[in-house]
Amino acid sequence: MKILIIGAGKMGEAILKVWLRKSSQLKIKVTVLEVDTKKANLIQKKYSRVQVIKKISSMWQGDILLLAVKPQTFNSISFCRIFEKINVKIIISIMAGISLNNLKNSIKKKVTYLRAMPNLATIIGRGVTGIYSRAKINKIHKNKIKELFEAMGSVFWLKKEDQFDPLTAISGSGPAYFFLFLLTLRNTAKNLGFTNKMANELVLNTAEGALGVYKNNSNLEKLISDVTSPGGTTEAALKVLLKNRPNLINIMEKAILAANKRSKMLGKNAKRL
Repeated sequence: MKILIIGAGKMGEAILKVWLRKSSQLKIKVTVLEVDTKKANLIQKKYSRVQVIKKISSMWQGDILLLAVKPQTFNSISFCRIFEKINVKIIISIMAGISLNNLKNSIKKKVTYLRAMPNLATIIGRGVTGIYSRAKINKIHKNKIKELFEAMGSVFWLKKEDQFDPLTAISGSGPAYFFLFLLTLRNTAKNLGFTNKMANELVLNTAEGALGVYKNNSNLEKLISDVTSPGGTTEAALKVLLKNRPNLINIMEKAILAANKRSKMLGKNAKRL
């Protein structure tokens, strides 16, 4: 199966890295189109096995096109001319805010269109990807798409396109929420006298242990209760986190809803020039 990736930014490169690592298993051949000369040369140097092109001089034929450019790039008038020289069966976009209608109206090809939203952990094969297609996909193509994205982690097929907004707020932006919490733990550990190395190890091992327990028991309320002894240290900490209004729960809910609102706004503003 021949795949063309347009755009080698952070997420485009992350996907490329995973697919190259598993190319023999997935039975795919990947080509990258990157118009930025500096970035194209860097990708070619880092991944010698992949073909990197800076422009399409003649018709490119394959099976899947993955659009991994910024929405602003896609919205440029000159960019749409690229699709005149591409012949594929499936177009998958990972661009935030660009709807399927926008894709179809801009590209103007009779192909199967899908949207996908992978997150940061894609690069280590532990990502979360939401996928949606309005049109019915034949079983062979759907299984292949599922296989490609499962190589990067978990795959969730969305029932409605507008589910990309809450998906972005939860799994797309979610890693940053965890990183902020871990950063607070680490910095506080350092302030309490631990070395940077030990603080990092304490936080990492604590986080991995907590996630391991959660994986085996999804009853979070019960898990919190199990850690919290009456009159103990955890109870003292939770009183600070949960006593006042707004408390940690209120702030987190407000933050996630703000991310969801921003995702909707980006979608409304993402119109063709």
